[in-house]
Amino acid sequence: MTLHSKINDLIRHGLSLMVISLVMVGCQSLMGGYEFKGSQLDPPLPVPEFELMSTTGEPFHLSDAAGRLTLVYFGYTFCPDVCPLTMADVKQALAQMDNPDQVNVVFISVDPERDTPEVLARYLHAFSPDFIGLTDDFEKTQDVMVAFGAFAEKEDAADSAAGYLVSHTSRLYLLDPQGEIILTYSFGFEPDDLRADLEYLLEQGEG
Repeated sequence: MTLHSKINDLIRHGLSLMVISLVMVGCQSLMGGYEFKGSQLDPPLPVPEFELMSTTGEPFHLSDAAGRLTLVYFGYTFCPDVCPLTMADVKQALAQMDNPDQVNVVFISVDPERDTPEVLARYLHAFSPDFIGLTDDFEKTQDVMVAFGAFAEKEDAADSAAGYLVSHTSRLYLLDPQGEIILTYSFGFEPDDLRADLEYLLEQGEG
């Protein structure tokens, strides 16, 4: 079996685990009388420690985000629609909060070939200077995607000025302060729903 095949098998396995978790819990769950707007994973899905290079030139470890709620998204700067719309929704949700500084936002590039640290930093700064950008060797990034049950694959786009596009998971992941995935949000979520979930968790001492 080739390395590519092994990676695909792991990704499919990760996706299966994610689907099973979501089916068992349902799209919404009650916790202390509160109804989550995102899809809850119960039990939470632990994410192994990882290291990827940040736009600052320093390595970023998942443990660096410990102690806070962390939103993780896999995307790329040449993405024509899903990525910028999702980042705009995250920006809007945080802007409505009294304490947005208690939430990390980590954007992991699935197109490191074009997303240099400078390019990614400039892209994210348009949404917030506090968003954390990570861009590293694609094989290292794939290992991280497997842990999240995410995927990304380059696709030729001859009629596009970009030359190629990247098909990728459009889901937004919310990690608790211990680095476990507790909620996910599909593309097109309402910013106010994300804000409500974040504020509820912060009120409960998460972060």
